[in-house]
Amino acid sequence: MTKTIKKPLVSLIIIFVLSVVVDQATKQWAYQTLLDDRFHEQADNFPVCSNEAVDQSRSRFIHRHQKNITVIDGSFDFRYVENCASAFGMMSKVPESFRFPFFLVISILAAAFIPYLYKRTPANQTFMLYALPFVLGGAVGNLIDRLVYRFVIDFIDWYILFDGLNRHWPTFNIADVAIVIGIGLMILQMLPMHKNTPSSDMEDNKTS
Repeated sequence: MTKTIKKPLVSLIIIFVLSVVVDQATKQWAYQTLLDDRFHEQADNFPVCSNEAVDQSRSRFIHRHQKNITVIDGSFDFRYVENCASAFGMMSKVPESFRFPFFLVISILAAAFIPYLYKRTPANQTFMLYALPFVLGGAVGNLIDRLVYRFVIDFIDWYILFDGLNRHWPTFNIADVAIVIGIGLMILQMLPMHKNTPSSDMEDNKTS
């Protein structure tokens, strides 16, 4: 008789909630800690995510009032950045009139599709099941930013000294980390040793 395998629903919900809570808490920490008092006094005078000229003006304003924290000298800082584009700054040159509704729709669709994908995923696909709450948590975390601010707060800055210059990886946040972890788990699930056998496809898909 085939042993019943149940999905770890409670654990997955905990991962999702923690991903969102930690992401939002660290972004608020970055906003309060990595900018000086004059930024908070004058921020309303500098619009966000409108057009390239406005974005550049806001970026220069932020740069003047940043209070970066060095975590590892020469490679890792905490640095406040407002990202009107997607993860890691992609699509930064696309007009805001297209970019904002596009990312909003994509984020909402992802948040709606992942629970459906969870229901369709066999209970024995452990890596895939644990990947989904990380991806969902990251998507929701950045969606909250877009709904509240129209931009995403990034603050993790990795860089290396190369050819006399600091070469920076695009600044990112905990939501991005959660999404990358989820994608990594999905890739692990697709490796040959983790693919389903015919018998395992018949196992119970019930949740607990």
